[in-house]
Amino acid sequence: MEYTKAVEYIDTLKSGGIKPGLERIKRILRLRGNPERKLKFIHVAGTNGKGSTARMIQSMLTAGGYKTGLYSSPCVTGLRDTITVDGTSISEEDFSDITCLLRSHQSDMGGAGEMSEFELTTALAFIYFEKQNTDICVVECGLGGQDDATNVIPPPLAAVITPVSSDHAALLGMTIAQITANKCGIIKPPCAVITSPAQDGDGLAVIMETAARHGLTVRIPSVGSAPVKSLALGSTEFIYDDMNIYLPLTGLFQRDNALTAIETVSAVEQAGFPVSKQHIIDGLRTAEMPCRQEVIRSSPLIMVDGAHNPHGVAALARTLSLHSLNGLTLVVGMLADKDVAGCMSLLTPFCRRAVCCTPDNPRALPASDLAQILHNVATELVVEIADSAAAALQLAQSDAQAPLLITGSFYLAAPLRRLLIV
Repeated sequence: MEYTKAVEYIDTLKSGGIKPGLERIKRILRLRGNPERKLKFIHVAGTNGKGSTARMIQSMLTAGGYKTGLYSSPCVTGLRDTITVDGTSISEEDFSDITCLLRSHQSDMGGAGEMSEFELTTALAFIYFEKQNTDICVVECGLGGQDDATNVIPPPLAAVITPVSSDHAALLGMTIAQITANKCGIIKPPCAVITSPAQDGDGLAVIMETAARHGLTVRIPSVGSAPVKSLALGSTEFIYDDMNIYLPLTGLFQRDNALTAIETVSAVEQAGFPVSKQHIIDGLRTAEMPCRQEVIRSSPLIMVDGAHNPHGVAALARTLSLHSLNGLTLVVGMLADKDVAGCMSLLTPFCRRAVCCTPDNPRALPASDLAQILHNVATELVVEIADSAAAALQLAQSDAQAPLLITGSFYLAAPLRRLLIV
């Protein structure tokens, strides 16, 4: 199977939507000899900060000399980039070969039913990591925790819960406590438990209770022990445990993600993965996180951020406020199941103009509906509609000197980032 054919096949599985439950992923992995049972894992769940935290963990472990796999979602810079070893994406050949292998098993699934897109790529990642003989794998949950396809793994060395906020309420629960309880499904003893210093109070209570029920303690880094040296567009510097940490990332929230990642790496030391302070410094210095307050150009500004819920958008708004960024042209598209009005009310004070489009996703909110919501929350805002993401970017750049912010969904941020990175 050629790589393009493999991608086309995986795209056909998107129409099946989200399929909670572990029957299908267990079935396919059993057919392949349960590769996940031969691997060691760090499991990451949460609403915001999962991707950044997971990448930082991989980067530090790789700097420490360990062959480290990373399976992340959603797809931001390309489907192969969701499966990496030491920061290098799975090859087109391996991706295609394993996809072909898994496709041949769809008829063997029996009563479990056909695999979803996410289930297939999860199985693909585990098979690839086994083939690569990785020392340790960092795995990011796709949705929730308890019934997420990634939760088929054996008890991890560490279970990490990044900040939890309201998202996917229909599937995960209406309250922070309910959503956190679902995400705490990744806590399976014996494992270390780490959570963010920015964790919601209700969520933290659930994490503490879940860990205690399993006889485990919770590691929470202290922001009071991590004074910030500087915050700039494109960099964050702070001190922690006598280390001068430099992150090539924007936003104070990345300091909190880094602290969570550092505590995670420290927690797995007893499991045979010691990492020195210099490796921590070196790993974080090279950490990359596309589409998370990513500055593509500084003058005039082009920032790309996949924030799509009030918690993530609030972090973006704090950065805009801190750096006195106003008069922005907003290129925006969102999914219909998000708190669109809540998100837009946080951003519009920084914007003078908005160009709406419909992201390429079955759950997308039509651009015309988004425009109406923007009219409602910011009556003075100039609002325009474009037929596509590319057209929206072209329209926004008709004012060549206007600072640009692209946000609302990774399904918008990712394709526009590809157009901007040349």
